[in-house]
Amino acid sequence: MMKFTFKLKVTERITAKCSRHPRYNPEKEGRNGIKGGCSGCFALFDLYQSRLALEAAVQKFQRLACPWARPRQPRTHKPTPPVTNLVEDESR
Repeated sequence: MMKFTFKLKVTERITAKCSRHPRYNPEKEGRNGIKGGCSGCFALFDLYQSRLALEAAVQKFQRLACPWARPRQPRTHKPTPPVTNLVEDESR
């Protein structure tokens, strides 16, 4: 039996523009929008493709692992013992 714990939280915000082609948008224009073999535009396109590949891999993993995933049961708390009077009454 294989036990696999998977937690992934990626929070990264990138604001990038090519210095030579500031209007290039890899999401809309794709590889065909790169003019003159610009290395900055290629880097933006590669970053966009990597993001899409990561999202697809996470979705595929969730779809395939879902049948075997079991929801975690909440922890049961131990009952607290009754409080006894630790200070004895001195008047007796």
